[in-house]
Amino acid sequence: MIEGALNFFSSSPRQTRLVLTYNGRDITADISDYIESFSFTERARNGESDDLNITVENTTGIWSNSWFPERGATLTAQIITENWNQPNDYELLDCGSFEIDDLTDSGPVSTFSIGALSVGITSSIRGESRSQAWENFKFSGLVNEIAQRHGFDVFFDSDYDPVIDRFDQKNESDLEFLIKIAEYVGVNVRLSHNKIIVYQERLYDARAVSLTLSKNSDGFISHSFRASSADIYLACQVQFLDSKSGKLLTYQYTPNGRSGVIGKNDSNSSGGVKIDPVTRMVIPSASELSEQEKISEPRVGKTLKINRRCRNLAEAEQLAKSCLRGKNKREITGSLTYVGNLYLRAGLTIAINGFGVWDSSTWVIEEVTHSWSVSSGLETSISIRGVLGY
Repeated sequence: MIEGALNFFSSSPRQTRLVLTYNGRDITADISDYIESFSFTERARNGESDDLNITVENTTGIWSNSWFPERGATLTAQIITENWNQPNDYELLDCGSFEIDDLTDSGPVSTFSIGALSVGITSSIRGESRSQAWENFKFSGLVNEIAQRHGFDVFFDSDYDPVIDRFDQKNESDLEFLIKIAEYVGVNVRLSHNKIIVYQERLYDARAVSLTLSKNSDGFISHSFRASSADIYLACQVQFLDSKSGKLLTYQYTPNGRSGVIGKNDSNSSGGVKIDPVTRMVIPSASELSEQEKISEPRVGKTLKINRRCRNLAEAEQLAKSCLRGKNKREITGSLTYVGNLYLRAGLTIAINGFGVWDSSTWVIEEVTHSWSVSSGLETSISIRGVLGY
């Protein structure tokens, strides 16, 4: 059994175990005495996958010889903690199934590292290039066809499922092509444990806060936050052909509600939007300048211009919102590290406390790494971004 640091109950040492199977065989008892460190990283970013890394002691050379793992072999892993927050408690994190894709033998001191991904590295979905013309296809239909071709299940969680006129797959793997179309549509796609997962970040950002992380917690180790104005936009413009008038119109989306077709005097008009003709910067009104500043809203910013064909106003609006989100979601970011916390999972919406102005934002966990080493015990590090309101 791998042991971590003692907690405040002197008679109940905190303990961490990695339960591991290799091609369906439980190797936990065989491998435990060799483990020097391991980490499991779960990601909720477009096109990225989860991974598992294990480093073992290899002084005798056994891992370089009879125990040399097979690339493409299946690993399943579970992290178990005991006596962690109170005596006799028990928590289990099922990390899922992985395929070994990277083996590193190094020394001195002799160690052997095993890297594995949750995406099928032996599957043709990422390793085989194809060329195909796709016409008049529904996005969900594309997802289902690719999934069926490669034996994946589908989890589709998006209220936007447009019909796309044409897209050419040119010497690209199905995974590369699917990610490209997802970015075009404005949704996220990731492969995890033999499943294609499609979801809208906007829907996930709108979820209630699951928990609050505090700087004053006994388990707090470190933090980092960053606010950036580089490549951040206050509005997005999309040109589209109006089917009724036959005219080329420009729709502008701004998160503060001043959205609409520029130049049209209707209820959806952009109204008081002012754009500097030289810098293309949106000029805030006097009332906006007097508002209390928030971390997530810079006072000035550029207008993002998108040149893609849209079939109607609703499609132009969806495109403008998704493109603006794609650019602005990196505006405020952070990272936090705590003593091991198996409750923290990628995709959770959280609040924070004790970090000053950063507390004013709601955050979503984009990546979480549970790592253990002989010297540090179990730690959990998360990468977070500020939630956007659109």
